[in-house]
Formats: sequence, C-alpha cells, structure tokens
Amino acid sequence: MRSSPPEVCIAILAAAALGVTACTQGAYPLDFFNEMHYQPSQRREQPDRLAPPPDAVPITGRRSAISFDQATELQNPVNRTPANLERGRQLYRLNCVACHGQNGDGHGVVAGYFQAAGFVPPVAFSSERVRGRTDGQLQWLITYGIGNMPTFKHLLNEQDVWTLVLAIRELGGQ
Repeated sequence: MRSSPPEVCIAILAAAALGVTACTQGAYPLDFFNEMHYQPSQRREQPDRLAPPPDAVPITGRRSAISFDQATELQNPVNRTPANLERGRQLYRLNCVACHGQNGDGHGVVAGYFQAAGFVPPVAFSSERVRGRTDGQLQWLITYGIGNMPTFKHLLNEQDVWTLVLAIRELGGQ
C-alpha cells in the first residue's frame, strides 16, 4: 500500500518541525549537572548588585602587608612541638626541596639551573645569611619571596608559613 503524496509531505514537515524545536534551547534547560552558568543570578535582565560602601576594607583573612623591616619584630606564634616540626618538614618537602635541597644546603635539583643561567643560587639554611635573620624576617621572605624565590602567600596560609620557619630553623641547626 502506497501513501499518497500529501501524507508524505505532512510527515516530512512534522519531522522537520520537531527537529528544529528540539535543537533550540529553552529558557529553562534541564539541569542534569549543577553548572554555574545556569544559575538564576546570572540572568542579564537583573539590575546590578549594590556596590560596597566607598570606605569598605576588603577582608582576606590574612594580616595586612608589612615591610621587611616591620617583620623583624614578629614572633613565631607556632610552638616547637614534634607534631609542628613534622608538619614543617612535610611542607618543606612539598614546597622547598626542589631549590634548597633535601638537607637545606641550597643544592636542590633546580639550583644547578640557576647557576648555569647566571642567577644567584638558593641559599643554604646553615649560612650566616639565614641564621642572622629573625623568624619574622624568614616568614616575610617565604610569604613575599625575594630574587628568584617565588611568593608563597597564595599557596600557604599564615600558620603553615610559620610552621615552615620551624623546619628551616631545624635544617639550619638552630
């Protein structure tokens, strides 16, 4: 049995209409995965959010930036306990070994590349340059970096930086 031409045309048009409507995205898509770009707060029609007051101070949870000289007066708030020393060693292995070496002697795997490129090599923790620094100065150097040493203020919280100072003192023989 053959279909008549009008029935075929209607079937083709219905399939095409269904295909076109299925390919367009509606205002409220089915949210199988919780994705940020489908949040109601991201609608263009909404008015702008209220601006913060003009004299507001943003809070980051960290201490305000201080100078290196001001850091001289800072005292390490982390007690020298076996647990804190172990945590400091762990932080050292994760963040410092590549440059300063396993024993804090300044001979990490990256140190040779610094010397070959003509840069100042990483300092040994037993050197007078480190031993003469206060804990506050070491905390500042780790937080803000110096020379080739990167800043760790976005990688480590303040507690971890102070714990790392304990490990540096231990490796330096202090």
